[in-house]
Amino acid sequence: MTTEFAAPPVINPTAEEAYWREAFRREPWYRSEYGYEDYDPAFRVGYTGPMRREGEFDQLERELKNDFDRVRGRSRLRWEEAREATRAAWRRVKKNEHPH
Repeated sequence: MTTEFAAPPVINPTAEEAYWREAFRREPWYRSEYGYEDYDPAFRVGYTGPMRREGEFDQLERELKNDFDRVRGRSRLRWEEAREATRAAWRRVKKNEHPH
C-alpha cells in the first residue's frame, strides 16, 4: 500500500508580490487608509504558507497569525485586518497548484 503525499506548491515570490502590488486595491477587504507596505507581510505569509505548512487555512490560522506577527515589521495591520489578505494570497497559490 502506497501513500501519496501532495507536493507543496511551487511559487514564484516575485510574481506573487507583483500580482498583489497591482491587485490589492480591487479586493473587497482593502481599506484605503493602508498602503501596499501594510498588506505585504500578510500576502507573504499567505503565498508562502502552503509551502511551509500542510493543511487548510482555517486549521492553520493560529500558526499563520503567529507567522504574520513575526514578519509584520512596520505594517500597521493587526491580524484581524490582515487575515483576509493572507487568506486571499493563500487561496491564489492553492488554486494555481492545480490549474485546469
